[in-house]
Amino acid sequence: MEYILKTAEVFAGLPKESIERLISISRPQHLDKDEYLFRIGDQADRFFLVRNGEVATCLPLRIAGGVRDIAVDTIGPGEVLGWSAFVQPHRFTLSARATRETELIAFDREGLSRFLASDPDLGSRFFARLTEIIGHRLLTIQALWGRELQRTVSAGLLEREETAQQS
Repeated sequence: MEYILKTAEVFAGLPKESIERLISISRPQHLDKDEYLFRIGDQADRFFLVRNGEVATCLPLRIAGGVRDIAVDTIGPGEVLGWSAFVQPHRFTLSARATRETELIAFDREGLSRFLASDPDLGSRFFARLTEIIGHRLLTIQALWGRELQRTVSAGLLEREETAQQS
């Protein structure tokens, strides 16, 4: 566990004693393939680091009378998810489902918040890295949304042109 914490995107470069404290406030969590870690709208009281395996963040969409999870991003070893734990109103904004058997390290929001507050420099570095991660993930969502919007607009224009030609 020490190695993954030392190399994780939000904890990289922390001193050994900080890593040891992180280990003491963490707990391992296992997910089987296709098992949900959380669903959109759930209370966000935990923050997660993927130890091994893979988790897809998904947006449930109604398609052809049913609901399907559409993958937005894939989170792998050393990457984190569940940043909604630190953002009001503390609700997950996507669902998260294991794409294969996955091991995570879970941090209770309150425990991790106390740990970060105990060392303001460490807390500042953590949140600076976390905002970078959030920014990159929002750009991914924006690109997906933009591509879908372009496809929808293009299809609508094409349909109008075909209708106009038939008239």
